[in-house]
Amino acid sequence: MALNTLAPLGLIRANNLVGAPTYGLSSFKIKNGYTGSIGLGDLVRTGGAGVNQGEVILAANNDTSYLGVFAGIYPYYDTTLQAIGHGLMGSYRAGLAPPAGVDIQCAVIDDPFATYRAQVSGGPWAETWRGQNINWLANTNGAPNAAGLSTLVLDAASINVTPTLPLRIVGLAGVPGGPQDPANTNPWVLVRINAALAEHLMGTGI
Repeated sequence: MALNTLAPLGLIRANNLVGAPTYGLSSFKIKNGYTGSIGLGDLVRTGGAGVNQGEVILAANNDTSYLGVFAGIYPYYDTTLQAIGHGLMGSYRAGLAPPAGVDIQCAVIDDPFATYRAQVSGGPWAETWRGQNINWLANTNGAPNAAGLSTLVLDAASINVTPTLPLRIVGLAGVPGGPQDPANTNPWVLVRINAALAEHLMGTGI
């Protein structure tokens, strides 16, 4: 079976499911001293009870709510650099050092109708995937590459109607006969955050 090179770049903004001409970016904050790494295109959520409550944190496979897709940190003053810091291409890395008590402002695509292109490990594409839910491979969310970009890759083995899976497959992103032919293993698809788990659509608070 032919094979597409597995070179994921996380969740890449594609369009809006309802046709609205907006990227749905909102500003949030990451708690000073947060120890995770968040790449551009990683899935994030709002922290619950504890030190990160109300602030952006990296999402995990089994979370029960998701805020959106990380779009970068804003410039901040770094006490180690003694200069304005921008992260690595806007990604967040543990060890950034804003002044004590100052959190780092960031951007998140939090539009629950935003759709994203993402690569699937496995496959090839089957029309039966459309409308089903999917998870990502463990340890690929929050593992940005040397350029600060997400390496999140979706897991074909997880495709199911299970309502707790984080993403919904809404279409196909590859082009037949092209370099990302969906008839090959490791196809690209269009996904959105599962509406049942999207924080802005949930009936109860986090």
